[in-house]
Amino acid sequence: MSDYQPEPLTDRDADAQTSGAWTVVDGALVATFRPGTMVRGLDMVTAVVAAAEEANHHPDIDLRYPTVTYRLTTHSAGQLTSYDVALAQRIDAIAAEKEIEAA
Repeated sequence: MSDYQPEPLTDRDADAQTSGAWTVVDGALVATFRPGTMVRGLDMVTAVVAAAEEANHHPDIDLRYPTVTYRLTTHSAGQLTSYDVALAQRIDAIAAEKEIEAA
């Protein structure tokens, strides 16, 4: 993601480009997943952090038993962008790989 400038998105556009796990709340994409255990939650978070580092775009993460919540917004743009949608899609893929369902 770091090779191009993010495309600004409206809340509606971001919502349309992400799965049903994600909703727009106060200008950010938010999704909660239910890994079932803290160990599985931490494993998911570790994979998401690796993807975020690769993309140079970092979510806010709230790990609690039995859920993990991710919040995405592009702080430098002050709004949702294509970076947020791309990372949301990657988080969905990680959840699917780990067989973790959205709450």
